[in-house]
Formats: sequence, C-alpha cells, structure tokens
Amino acid sequence: MKLLIVLSIKDYQNRVAKILEEAGIQLFSVIDITGYKKRTADNTGWFGLGNGKTNSIALFSFTSERLAEEAVRAIEQCNIEKDKNPFPVRGYILDVEQFSDKSVVL
Repeated sequence: MKLLIVLSIKDYQNRVAKILEEAGIQLFSVIDITGYKKRTADNTGWFGLGNGKTNSIALFSFTSERLAEEAVRAIEQCNIEKDKNPFPVRGYILDVEQFSDKSVVL
C-alpha cells in the first residue's frame, strides 16, 4: 500500500482531482492548507515565485503502487504542458509499512 500526497494551489483543485480520477484513483481526501514562503538565495520550495502566503490544498489517497505511480506520471505530464506555470503541482509517494484495516485489498 502507498500513500499518495499531492500539493497544489487551491485554484487547481478541480484539475488535480480530475488528474487523480483519470489515473484510476477514485477515493481521496482534500485538506485546505496555507503555505508560507519567504524567498532567500538558498531557499527553494514547491510554492511558485515570490513571497507571501498561498491558499493551497493537500490531496491524499491510500492506494496501490501502480495507481500512485500513474498519478505521479500524470502530474508530471500536466506540469510539462503548463511549463510556464508558477505554481506546479507536486506529487509524492510514501510507503505504508503497517495499517490496521487488514480487510483493505489493493
């Protein structure tokens, strides 16, 4: 089992949800977050250019490795197509080593 985490600005929520659905991920949750950034010479992050705060979202799903990888590939493709996008979508896959609901089959 994998944990897929996707970070994006709030304005892209519908587009990111569509990417996940097209990748085969039908169950996911969304959390509203506020990202803060003060740009310095040695500071980089997933937020776009400039300083300040950004209304953002974190989407997450417990899913199979195959579906998580498909979603990350779709996110990468979306970012390539929108290469002038100052707020790229970020996808992360984490291993889930243990979980309590053994009835889950992925």
